[in-house]
Amino acid sequence: MQDNSEQLYFINSLYRDCILSEILGKDASDILYWAGKRVSRRYDLSDIDDLPEFFKIAQFGQLKLISNRRKTVVFELSGQNVTDRIESSITEFTIESGIIAECIARENKTNAEAIANIDSKRKVVEIVVQYD
Repeated sequence: MQDNSEQLYFINSLYRDCILSEILGKDASDILYWAGKRVSRRYDLSDIDDLPEFFKIAQFGQLKLISNRRKTVVFELSGQNVTDRIESSITEFTIESGIIAECIARENKTNAEAIANIDSKRKVVEIVVQYD
């Protein structure tokens, strides 16, 4: 199982951090955010309780709900995959942000936008979602 996990991690990194960023160029961030929203719809993610398992399966990292207040939801994304990406100076977490934003929007039947903030010292990503 470890070998499959490592292979999946390598393939994800290859496509996402190397090939896609090269193809998409300066528009990569916007397109990947939109793609994340599309992924959320395709996999019918409309309940925040489903997100941590989805992120685990997709090998995006460990997603933890930090706070869920009126019109603002905060998540923390951590784990070896996240640490590796941050240490490699990869600061693109817009796919994850898009997935989460769309999930929150669908769950609350409103508009939602998310932004990822990287904590380089702790090697985690804080994803903050604002919704109407």
